[in-house]
Amino acid sequence: MSFRSLGWICGLGLWALACTGQLGDPSLDTASGGTGSDVPPPQADGSLPYATPQPASAALRARTWLLTPEEYGRSVQSVLGVPVDVSDMEPVPDNGVYPNMSTSGLVRVTLAEQYGAKAEAAVLALSDQQLRALIPCGKVDATCKADFLRAAVSKAFRRPATEEDLTRYGEVFDLAAESGDPALPFRWALKGVLSSPYFLYRTEIGAPSDEAKAAFRLTNHEIATFLSYSALGAPPSATLVAAADRGELADPALLPGHIEQLLSTPGATDQLGHFLVQWLRLHTFEAEVEKFEDVFPGFAEVKAAMFAETQSFLRTNGGMESSIASLFTAPVTQADPALSAFYRSDASGATDTERSGLLSLGSVLAKTAKQYLTSPTLRGLFIRDQLLCQHITLPENFTPPPIEESEQRMAPKTTRELYETHAAQSACKACHALTDNVGYMLENFDGAGRYRTLEQYTSPSLTAPVAGPQPINAAGRLLNTDVDGEYDSAAELGEALSRSSWVRECVARQAFRFYFGQAESARGIPPVVQGTAALDRTGLLRDLLVALLSSPSTVERVRE
Repeated sequence: MSFRSLGWICGLGLWALACTGQLGDPSLDTASGGTGSDVPPPQADGSLPYATPQPASAALRARTWLLTPEEYGRSVQSVLGVPVDVSDMEPVPDNGVYPNMSTSGLVRVTLAEQYGAKAEAAVLALSDQQLRALIPCGKVDATCKADFLRAAVSKAFRRPATEEDLTRYGEVFDLAAESGDPALPFRWALKGVLSSPYFLYRTEIGAPSDEAKAAFRLTNHEIATFLSYSALGAPPSATLVAAADRGELADPALLPGHIEQLLSTPGATDQLGHFLVQWLRLHTFEAEVEKFEDVFPGFAEVKAAMFAETQSFLRTNGGMESSIASLFTAPVTQADPALSAFYRSDASGATDTERSGLLSLGSVLAKTAKQYLTSPTLRGLFIRDQLLCQHITLPENFTPPPIEESEQRMAPKTTRELYETHAAQSACKACHALTDNVGYMLENFDGAGRYRTLEQYTSPSLTAPVAGPQPINAAGRLLNTDVDGEYDSAAELGEALSRSSWVRECVARQAFRFYFGQAESARGIPPVVQGTAALDRTGLLRDLLVALLSSPSTVERVRE
C-alpha cells in the first residue's frame, strides 16, 4: 500500500516530518496565521528533547458552529421535552480529525429538508398534555402567547429572546391562529423556532454592540453554550443559564468552578469517552474494519466484543480521575470468553500473555493493519499522528512505489522482511524509518490483534507460503521524541510514551481540537499550554479539561 493511498495521513499534527527526516512546519492550520517556528529540529542522534512553545494569542476566530445530528437531537429534546430519532439524518462529512469540527457542518439541501421534516413531525406528535407542559400558563390559549413565545425562543436559542424574535414568531403564531385550531399556533411557532439558524447553529460572534470590533469577548450565554456543548454535547442546563444571566461565566475567578460542576455530570464522562474513542480513530471501527476470514477466522464474530473491550478499558482507565499514564500502561482486562479465546487462537501465542495499555487493544491493532496481515507503516503512522501529533509529509509530486511491488518481487518470509526490503529503496527510506521502526514493536500482535510468537506469512498474491512459521522480531527504535530508545514490545513502547512530554502536549492538542472544534494555530495557544501544564502536574484527564476550558480562549475572539 502506498503512502498516497492513506487518506488520513494528511490529518492535522503537532509538527510535520518531511521525508528527509527533518522537522517541517508544525502549524498545519495556516489559515489561522500560525508559523510553527518554535519546534526545533531533532538532534544528531535523532532525539527531540521537549521544547516549551512560544506564547501565542488567546483569541480564536469568531464563528458559527452547526450542531451535529446528535447535538441536534438533544437540543430538540431540551425544547420539546420528548426524544427525537436522528439516526436517519445526514451525517457530518468525515474531515479526518473529529466529526464535530466547526468547519465541517454544512447545510445541504437534503439536510435542510430533514430539519424541516423533523421539526414538523416532532411538534405535531406532541400530545395535548405535552404541549400544555411547554406553555407557562398551562393552557392552550392565545392569551398565553407572549409568555410562551418568550420561554420557547429563549430555551431554543440559548439566550434571552429579543423583541425582534418575539415579533417574528408572533407573526407565525397569528397566521396559524387563522386556522381556528387553538393548538396549531403553538405548534407552528415551535416548528419555526426549531428551524431557525439561531437554534441550528452555536454562535460565537459577541453582542450586537461588538459587531464593529476586531477583538471582542463572547457573551455569557455564548460561553454557556460553548461550555455545555463542548463538555456534554448538549445545550446548557437551567443552572448554567442562570449563571450566564448573572454574568458569572466571563469572570475568570468563577469560570473554573462552573466547569468543575459540568465535568462532574454523567454527560461529561460520556463526552470524554467519545473524545477518547475518536482520538484513537475507533469511532468507525465496527463499520469499517474487515479481515479475510481464511486468514483470521472468527474475527467477524468477535469484532463487536473487541470494540466493547475498548470501551470498557477507556471507562476504567480514561475517566475523569484517570491519568494519561494509565491509558498507556494499565492492564487490559479480558471479560468476554469468546474474545479471549480468539486472542489465544494463534497456535504460537502464549495462553497467559497479559496485555497492557491502549497499544495492545485489539481494536487499535486491527484498525492499523491490512485485511490479511499487519502493517508496521499504518501502526507507526497512528503512533506518530495520534499520540505524538507528528505529521508525515511527502515531497510534492512524489508517488512512492506500492509495497505490493516489493511483495511480488521478493516473496517475503515475514512481514518485517517485506517492509525492510521496501524501506531500503531510496525513495522510501526516510519516511519508513520514522514509521516502520515504531510499528515493528507491535509485531507480536497479528493483523487481527491476536498475540503470536511466530508468523506464517500469507498473501493474496502468493499461491502458497514461501516458508514455514518464522520467529517474530519485535525490536524497533523510536526516533524524534524525548523518550527515544530501542524497545521490543508494545508494553515497553507504551511505558516510554507514558513518560513523554511531547505525548502530553499532543493529548492536550487533541483535546483542544475535539472540545473547541478547530485546529490549533500554534503550539503556544493558552488552552494547549494550560492543558499540557495540568498534565505535567497531575496527569489527570479532569485537570486537563478544566485547564483547557477555563483558558482565556474560551472567552476571547477576533474577527478576521
